[in-house]
Amino acid sequence: MAKKKKGVIPQYGCSQQSLYTVAAVVWANYNANLARFTAFKGKYNAALATTALADLAAAKLLPNLGTRNALPESVRIALLPLGYTCLANQRKLKSYIQEAFPTTTVAMLKSAGNSSYKKAYNESWEEMNVMLTDAALFITNNTAALEMSGANMPAAFVATYTSGKTAFENVYKSYLLNVQATPGETSDKMKANNTIYTTLRSMLNDGQLIFENEETKKAIFTFNTVLAKVAGNGTTGMRITAEDIVSKVNITSFTAVVQPGEEVGTADGIILELKMSENLYNVAISAPGYNSLLINNVQLTTGVMHRLDVEMVKTI
Repeated sequence: MAKKKKGVIPQYGCSQQSLYTVAAVVWANYNANLARFTAFKGKYNAALATTALADLAAAKLLPNLGTRNALPESVRIALLPLGYTCLANQRKLKSYIQEAFPTTTVAMLKSAGNSSYKKAYNESWEEMNVMLTDAALFITNNTAALEMSGANMPAAFVATYTSGKTAFENVYKSYLLNVQATPGETSDKMKANNTIYTTLRSMLNDGQLIFENEETKKAIFTFNTVLAKVAGNGTTGMRITAEDIVSKVNITSFTAVVQPGEEVGTADGIILELKMSENLYNVAISAPGYNSLLINNVQLTTGVMHRLDVEMVKTI
């Protein structure tokens, strides 16, 4: 009888998201104590952390088994405001075309991708992509005619349309890369996670030696201690992390406003921790250079530190 082929086994004794958060926190601790590590071994330098964090971001982008064949809600949420901007720009372009080409409006609108507008409006992202591609080419080929010597389309609209198109495509292309994954790539994600863990543990083991007589420092280079902070230990409240939805890089400066109660906290590092009582809350999260988020109906339970991991979209 042939042996059943085993899949890749995770080497870390925690959830995938906890691994990612622990790794981000510990590498931040490493950077804050880089001189001590460099004095211990020459291989410890800023580039090591940069590479480790890049590997972490890349692993996050690899698809999970359950998300390869469906549009993740987080991606849809990211695409919606970008799509609204593109649709608004398309409506303006339609007006410019009607003004510039009164006798051939129908043909020109078709050439500018307007046939895809209705489906794009109904969240057909592929049709949105088609519309944007056709419209951008139309604008390039007909800029002078559309501007009508300053009487119609503003010269700045070319950049406006291109900016909206690029912002949408950046998120959409990232999504397409994920859904094109094969089953083998799920194993690739697990392998990537294991590499993150083994690289992290190697550094942590040396951290234990470097700070063996400094209990406070030693604790921040102990995997289980940082994991306990990430996972919670009977305290009531929420721990919030934020990352860029496209690059998956952690955002280290964001603010959360929690209602009811007007609780406000600003992250100083990877995790924002808010200690609160059991209740149902709405959480507004903002960060410089990103669209704000509102997460409604976050239920806190006494004795539980609720995890709230959000993805944010850069402003256009």
